[in-house]
Parts: sequence; structure tokens; C-alpha cells
Amino acid sequence: MVRLLGAFFRSARAAAPSSRLPSRRLYSAVADPIQPVPDAKLKRLGPKLPPLELESPPPDPGTVGVNAMGMRLQFGGMDDCDIPIAIKPRSIKLDGDHLEIKWANDVPGYDESHVSRYSLRFLKYPSAIPHRGSAGLKRRRIDWDKEIMQRVQHWISYSDYMDDELKFTSAMRHLAITGLVFVKDIPDSREMVAKIATRMGPIRDTFYGSTWDVRSVPKAKNVAYTSQFLDFHMDLMYMKNPPGFQLLHCLQNSCEGGESLFLDSFAVASQIHHWHPEIFKELSQCRLTYEYNHEDHVYSNAWPVFEAGTPDSKQDPHLLHVNYSPPFQGNMLPKWRDYETTSKNIRALHYFAKQLEDERRIFELKLNPGECVIFENRRVLHARRQFNTSSGHRWLAGAYVDEDALLSKFQTLSAKYPFSWFGYTLPGPPYLDNKVEKLETETASKA
Repeated sequence: MVRLLGAFFRSARAAAPSSRLPSRRLYSAVADPIQPVPDAKLKRLGPKLPPLELESPPPDPGTVGVNAMGMRLQFGGMDDCDIPIAIKPRSIKLDGDHLEIKWANDVPGYDESHVSRYSLRFLKYPSAIPHRGSAGLKRRRIDWDKEIMQRVQHWISYSDYMDDELKFTSAMRHLAITGLVFVKDIPDSREMVAKIATRMGPIRDTFYGSTWDVRSVPKAKNVAYTSQFLDFHMDLMYMKNPPGFQLLHCLQNSCEGGESLFLDSFAVASQIHHWHPEIFKELSQCRLTYEYNHEDHVYSNAWPVFEAGTPDSKQDPHLLHVNYSPPFQGNMLPKWRDYETTSKNIRALHYFAKQLEDERRIFELKLNPGECVIFENRRVLHARRQFNTSSGHRWLAGAYVDEDALLSKFQTLSAKYPFSWFGYTLPGPPYLDNKVEKLETETASKA
């Protein structure tokens, strides 16, 4: 039990005598039912507890210790460092759906009557956004290729996106699962991309501006601002915190060519992990440098191609991001890399790049005026075919939204509209497990 509570104390504040928890992270959000910590994990604590049963149902979600600003209320002005190093439980009791603990070497100012109460739900869901939940960084995703995306592509009208909470929730659920959604019937205005973006969260401002235009210009500083073919890449890999999601709103597209191409890099990574785990491991260790070097702005950062929580796992490597942007790749051969390591890196990169040339993986369409694509920047690679400016005009308006903002949106929508979130079903091929786990009736009714 001490080991379990130790995890809380690493980010804890002392509790109030009125039975509040000695924990910094107290939230009122409904816990995510997709991937909870199983009851068995609590039952394994049995030998460390008095002979009590741990099979009580999880408590109803409630509001505990959070003010209107979303900040943990301070009790007695105490901070983490006020908790004594030698604090430990002197008695542990299960009271219905709560665990009650009295402490030895308690926080100064509390007497022996001080009791901390932990709900079993809090012990199961200690994080505001569980990493492996439906809204978390390690959320369940569905890999796709050209055939699958042609069948499951999700389109939502601008009016529904802006004004219908349930349809917007379904669109965001699809975005969380596949990393790609489309908005249609958008009014003809350059300002619309900002409105679409801020519906999800605050716009990410960069040296390109809060929003920016993709159109051919003379003496372009970026290949995106030419009419040339633009190969698969991800945006702003040279920054410390690349944007999580990107929007491209089509205002004009009468040129010959200019089709947009999208590819699921997570699907490629998953297949490499399954068939060639040694290549997956190599790409998870191979850090590529990305640079933007211009007279007005200079950026440089390095990322592993596959950013995974457990890259050595034979089952699930818990892929977090793919980082790949050849147009902005910097020097790959710093002095401290030996020949053998460099050779392995290059062979692994060749194999990965070859997979991106497979037409069966590429979903292609030509955006029409009034349409906008939203995609996960560090999952969905995007490219563009060459276009002929003498045959018409091509103009897209773009914006970025950070990953944190979308994870927050995913979590709040799943709590507010659980049936729309957990009940969303992908219209996928029969060989997919296309029915995303639904919220159980009992849990949904409590939400």
C-alpha cells in the first residue's frame, strides 16, 4: 500500500482535516472507462492491507477540491515539501467505496484524528487525462491505408461543426482515432480557418503568423510556397514543440494538379514493429536533426523517427509520435556517430521511406473551395502534387493547434457527451474491429 500511495505523494499536497485527499491532482472530470486500471490491481494489494474486501463498485464521480479556474485548492497553504519524509500509514480501512488512512508522522498541524479518504475511482483513475484512455496520448487508434480511409473518411458540415455539439463530438472522436477529418460547406472567407481552429482550442502562433497562406510566390522561403511537388513530411519538426494538429482550408483550387496526399505513418510503424522489430528499434533510436536556417529565423531540433513509450516491447511499443520531415532535415552525420551506427540508421531510413512510396497506403483527394482538412501533424504525413499556375489559382489558408489543446478537448467532450464519444462507430471494413468500445450502461448513466 505504501508503494501505491508513494505514487500519489510524488505529486501531492497535504489534505485538510475535513478528509480531503493529500493529493495535488484533484479533478471533477468523469473517469475514462476505456482502459481503467483493473480491479485485480487493487486486489493484488491485499497482502499489504488488513483482511478487507476490495470488490466495492467504483463511486459516482464528484467534484473534489477544484476551483472555477481548474486549479487545486490549497489547504492550509501547504506544499509538497511540507509532507514529512517519514510519513506512513498507521491504519488502513475500507469504508464502502473509499479507502480511509490514518498517518504516522503526519503533516505538522494535524492531530491523530486526521483521516484521509481516497475514493476507489480516484485510485483507478489518478490522472486527469489517462494516457491510455480514449482521450490520452496513448489512446487506441485505428491504422488505415487508402482503401480503409476511402470507406471511413469523416465529413462534417461547417454549421454542424460549429453549432452541433454531438456531431462535433463525433468528428473529434474520429480525429482522435484516425487523425484525419474534413469540414465542408465553409463560407467563402479567409477568416474561417481561424474559427474552425479555435473551435478545437487556442491557435498556435509561429513566425508564419497565427494563420498563414499556402500559395505560389516568387523567391519562396519554403517549398510549400511554390508550385512544385511537395513530398511527404510533417510541419515544424525543427521546433522544440511541433504543433499537434494542422488545418488547411481551401479557398481556391482551379489549377491543374495540386491534389493533397495523406498517409498514416502509425500504420507503417505498426507493420514495421510487427515484421521487422529490429528496424523499428533502430528508428526509435535514430535521432534526425531538423533545421530552418534563414536570415530572419533559425531553428534546430532533433527527434527520433519513432517516438515510443516502450520501443523494446514485443507487444505494444506505445507509439506516441512519428517525426519525419525530409525537406527540413539537417546534417545526419555528426562527428560522434561511428560508421556502423550510421550505416544501420541509413538502412532503416531507406526501408521506412520505401514504405511511404506504396500507393496502397496513400489517400488522395483534391480539396474544393469551401473544404478544410484537419489532421494530426505527428501521425499523418501529408504531401502535394505539382500544380500549374497558368491554368488557374490555388490558395489554402492554414493554422495549427497544439496537441495539449486537443487532448483537453477530447477529454472534456468524452465527459460531457459520453454516448456520442464512446458510442461512436467507424463505418469500416469488416476485418477491422470497427466498433469502438462503447461506454457501459451503468457507467454512462452515472456520467
